[in-house]
Amino acid sequence: MAVLGAFLAALGVTDAIRDTSQGRVSPARRYTALAAGLVTLGALLAAGGVPVATGLSVGVPLAVLLAIWAHDGAIARAIGETPGLAIAFSAVSLGIVVALLFGDPVHTAWPSWVPGPLSEIPVSRVILVGGIALFQVATANLLVRLILEAVNVPSKEGSARLRSGRVLGPMERLFIVGLGLAGNLTAAAVVVGAKGLLRFPELAASESRGSSGPPPIIIQAAGAEASEKGADTELPTAPVDHGPNPVTEYFLIGSFASWLLALGGLGLAMLVWE
Repeated sequence: MAVLGAFLAALGVTDAIRDTSQGRVSPARRYTALAAGLVTLGALLAAGGVPVATGLSVGVPLAVLLAIWAHDGAIARAIGETPGLAIAFSAVSLGIVVALLFGDPVHTAWPSWVPGPLSEIPVSRVILVGGIALFQVATANLLVRLILEAVNVPSKEGSARLRSGRVLGPMERLFIVGLGLAGNLTAAAVVVGAKGLLRFPELAASESRGSSGPPPIIIQAAGAEASEKGADTELPTAPVDHGPNPVTEYFLIGSFASWLLALGGLGLAMLVWE
């Protein structure tokens, strides 16, 4: 449990410092973010009481996967390239699998100077919950962007139209995870419904802007008749149908991806909860 929490926390710290929202990340910032993530990983493994042998056998592969995630060129330079997407998803997925399969359950007591009810909660559980929370704040935001790019939904236009999404997303995920850990996951439906209601005016405005103009006109029959008669008539052209509004796609796919990441974090917590 402590190993999984340490890896998730290291990812969250790395992405919070790296900040890929601007597209390009300088090498100095990437190295700083990676160093902070590695320090977080090692410190939490030690704080969780993970034995040295387990820490080396599990911590080294996790550190390598963290480095791959932090230095993936496609993420750092131009999010959306197919090789970069595969590498990014693989690094996070393999890290979670390694932490689940090879992280020994360890129960470490708090120091004697820690008072109150906190001392009654296992240290590994605190590390796990903290790691899931950090993961939901920064890393999950980046994963949502990668999912949007993977299905060819550009995130720049959607984020420009639906402002505050990168702030509301983490708050929403933390709320869902918190309600789930508290045993009241049903109340998370209120969050989902409220988000749809609050965003509905913006989505409706985007749809109206996207569908402005005359309706499509079927001109095949008229065109055939005009060509038979040899008439020199300029026929109206039908507007090109570009498919669903990209802002609506951004909202729907991004929201579902965000919810799935929140439920995934909750599922990991339930899987290793002791």
